[in-house]
Amino acid sequence: MFFQAHAFERSLTGLMEKTVQKNQLHIYRKLFNFVIFCDGIDNCLPRITNISSQKDKECGQGTLLRHFSKWLFLNVDPPLLSEVHADLDNIAVAVKGKDISGRSNVKISTLLWKPNTRKWSQIGDSSNNGDNYSAFIDPLFPNTAYMLNGRKLKIGVLEWDQFCTKSASPTNGSIVYVSICKDLFDSLGEYLNFTYELIEPADKSWGDLSETWDGLLGIVARNDVDLSGIPYVITLKRTKAFTFPYVMYQYECEVVHKKLSNNDNHWMLLVSVFKWEVYVCGLLTMAWCIGLYTLLERYSVGEHIKAGEIPACPPSTSDSVMTAVLVPLRQGSLHLPQTIPGCIFYASWWLFCITIVAVYTGNLFAIISVVKEQIPFNTMEELAENDDFKIIISKGSSTQDIYKYSDDSVSKKIWTKVLDTRSSNIQNSLDEDRHIRMLLQSSYYAYITGSFTADGIEKTVHNLRRMRCGTGPKYLSLPFPVNSPLAELFSDKLIRLYDTGMLEAWERKWSSKTTEEDVPAITKVDMSNLRSAWTMCVSGITVAITILGIERFLNYCVNKN
Repeated sequence: MFFQAHAFERSLTGLMEKTVQKNQLHIYRKLFNFVIFCDGIDNCLPRITNISSQKDKECGQGTLLRHFSKWLFLNVDPPLLSEVHADLDNIAVAVKGKDISGRSNVKISTLLWKPNTRKWSQIGDSSNNGDNYSAFIDPLFPNTAYMLNGRKLKIGVLEWDQFCTKSASPTNGSIVYVSICKDLFDSLGEYLNFTYELIEPADKSWGDLSETWDGLLGIVARNDVDLSGIPYVITLKRTKAFTFPYVMYQYECEVVHKKLSNNDNHWMLLVSVFKWEVYVCGLLTMAWCIGLYTLLERYSVGEHIKAGEIPACPPSTSDSVMTAVLVPLRQGSLHLPQTIPGCIFYASWWLFCITIVAVYTGNLFAIISVVKEQIPFNTMEELAENDDFKIIISKGSSTQDIYKYSDDSVSKKIWTKVLDTRSSNIQNSLDEDRHIRMLLQSSYYAYITGSFTADGIEKTVHNLRRMRCGTGPKYLSLPFPVNSPLAELFSDKLIRLYDTGMLEAWERKWSSKTTEEDVPAITKVDMSNLRSAWTMCVSGITVAITILGIERFLNYCVNKN
């Protein structure tokens, strides 16, 4: 392609704008190879490179010409400038001159990147060959082998679950993040030869589209950063404003909420261990044992035949009652059996009571310590009809778009409940940490989010229940500015990381470093509910003492008369 010198700027602009829309890296590499004849052009090298560098920032996002174009300047007037301020990786210059003997020669130099500077390096020499520049010792554009040549990229970030965690001790006031995102960009930086700087959006939000994009997506759309360090769900609306490389993760939509417990923890738990039939049979058995024990002790068959009399100290009815009652309470007996049948019965009763009490104690401990889940809903339809639960969805998320723009009646009901929750809770902003705090504070919040986010929440919120939304899989990747040439360059490395399992390995690595979940404390019986039981016990004892007092008084009056 041939450009006139006076029309170079306009022609280059048109070529870049037309080509960048195709968003194909192999097309860039084929089209953007320039040979500049500097004969008759004043300040040819600085003029052309400065124009190209400026147009790259305007039309190519500072990347298209910088990394994917090649520039060969012919017949540059000596001497060669020591510095070139343009951000173009691949520049080679042919300077035509004469040697000591007066013969014409051409010296070929390329502009190499060095730490904190750039340096010309002569790579070829041709003598008495006219315009034949074939005898090169080194590659003409060696910078192409070094990918991004140590460029410093700006990456937008926010704290997101276990993927990107903000460091508690930033150094020198800089923003420091750890976890999967650090391993990811360290690996990408080593492979693509770049360094990076992390930048947070001023409003600390994920980004939503009103008139323009705001939040993290906003700084990406405005080219304030080169890419987002947090993967986003790929949606139709976002693909119109951003370029996504290879898919990194896949997730399902889920509804998460704290499990509800069937344990009201009132005093009725003490009698809810067995069914009522068991207690009835137990009372009947105890009454039968009282009568049998009294009979065995008062009327021993062998002694009655031989001696013709009953034992010297037979137990009273109250002794028999207390013996039968105190054994299951693990107390001593006021009366010890005097006969062999009584001893056998007494030992059998002890063995039976030990077994029953052990079963009762174990079941009571299990009921108090283990939370029995109460399932409030199993489908999205049931969630929409459940008036007890408030529904929260992060603003700007793809999940919000599903319910906000859906014509389905269930989705409309859910979206109405989401708006009600937001209006009733002014603090219900986009902050995901606030959503987690809402889940911690109440069991009646349902958070609709992705499975990847739910995995992180589960490490913070204990007793979390998760239910699939049934909206199908979603795909996540890193957003780049629209038509960014860097996107396809990153895709190649992301494919390798995915195929080799490094993304999963990093996820396992940082999941293992999370703190162990605290074992839920044993649920105790609520003492405030036990007051009713104590009241009943005290009332019963008071009535019994009153009746006993009246009986004693009547007996005294009868005996006196």
